[in-house]
Formats: sequence, structure tokens, C-alpha cells
Amino acid sequence: MPTPEYSSLFICPQTGQKLRQATSEELESIQVAGEPNLDAAWIREDSTVAYPVKKGIPLLVPASAIPLKKKPLQKKDTVSHD
Repeated sequence: MPTPEYSSLFICPQTGQKLRQATSEELESIQVAGEPNLDAAWIREDSTVAYPVKKGIPLLVPASAIPLKKKPLQKKDTVSHD
């Protein structure tokens, strides 16, 4: 799906962060996780939420938000309790 010219106007209705179009790999991951009928998705800047596109219409409302799993902590990010 080509990125529409107006896409720079898309922001998260909850936080105001910019949204970017999901890559094909990200879209496939969202579909496998239980959202099979998506045409596309818009992902929030912090990569924690995606907004679906169904029948060509972006659903940019909080009720439609799809939570995304955060990346696991890397070894350097863990806290030592020594």
C-alpha cells in the first residue's frame, strides 16, 4: 500500500505522537497475533501501538488501537543488583 501524501498528518489520538506506516513484516506480525483482516496499519512513534486500516480506512481512534509487544530487554539494558 503506497503511503498517502496526507500521512504526515496522522498522529496518535492518545499521545499526539507521529504515526508511520507498518512495514510488510510488521503487518504480517500483527495479523498473526490475531488481527487477520487488516489492509495496513499505522504504528505509533514509540512502537507500542498500531492503528488498523480496514477497507482502506485508517481507524485512528483509541478503541481500535492494537497493543504491540515491546522488544525484550537486551543484556546491556538489564539492571544489576550486586
